[in-house]
Amino acid sequence: MRRSSPFVVALTVALMLTNRWPVSAAEDCWVDEVTGTIRCHADGGTVTPPPGTPNLPDDPGLRYVYPSTDPVIGDCYYWSNLPGGLDAWDPANDPAVIAITTRLPLCPSPPPIDPEIRAWEVFRAWDLAPPLPSVSPPAAGITGVPTHVAAEAPDPLVHTETLPDGRILRVRATVTLLTVDWGDGHATFHDPSTATGYPDGSAHHAYRLKTCPAFYRHNHPSGPLCHPTLDHYTMTIGHRWVGAYSLGAAWVELGSLDQTISVPYDVDEARGLNK
Repeated sequence: MRRSSPFVVALTVALMLTNRWPVSAAEDCWVDEVTGTIRCHADGGTVTPPPGTPNLPDDPGLRYVYPSTDPVIGDCYYWSNLPGGLDAWDPANDPAVIAITTRLPLCPSPPPIDPEIRAWEVFRAWDLAPPLPSVSPPAAGITGVPTHVAAEAPDPLVHTETLPDGRILRVRATVTLLTVDWGDGHATFHDPSTATGYPDGSAHHAYRLKTCPAFYRHNHPSGPLCHPTLDHYTMTIGHRWVGAYSLGAAWVELGSLDQTISVPYDVDEARGLNK
């Protein structure tokens, strides 16, 4: 037989100490979550909770307590498996959970959940990863020669949960676009599956001006060939994550979030020598 959660143990002890249940503190008692009765090892007997005992959830997986207001009975509470309420499995919350479930009646039914709002909560809670790009040539680019970027899309993120009304909600996040701002005023957009890097990847760009330190720009004879203000380009490489949700049929798009990373990139110049 499965033992109850820390909340149930604490509730049992609290009620025994206040003499609300006729059992001894020395007995090893627990709540039978199938029958809703109190069982004790001392005599193997069964104790039925008296009227007024707090309503425990029928499903032991329902761990969050939510205070609410019902239009008929007024202030009440309900159980849910949606995070955000008072976590009854956390022993630190035992006093608050006991106070709510002993002072308020159980709501007739949990309030309806808007699946789109809940899906947005899940989508926004994910730690969506930025790209992990590789650049070729890696050390520095060469003017007139294409620089390639490769940034493989990570696997989609998927979440499934049962809403209080029994519907199955699925939420996913998928990378659908690679964006590259090359830092010289040019930006390109790519299907992540085609951004495979050198030599055939779709994400590539040829820089026109090399980048030089300020001293070189102002004092070297070749200084006028440098970019007038930059000692390196800053590439901004981004993955666009698109969120969607489903209630068992078609997927409904939620929106998108961009995650970017900045890459400093020097560009040199290759010049031939006359013999």
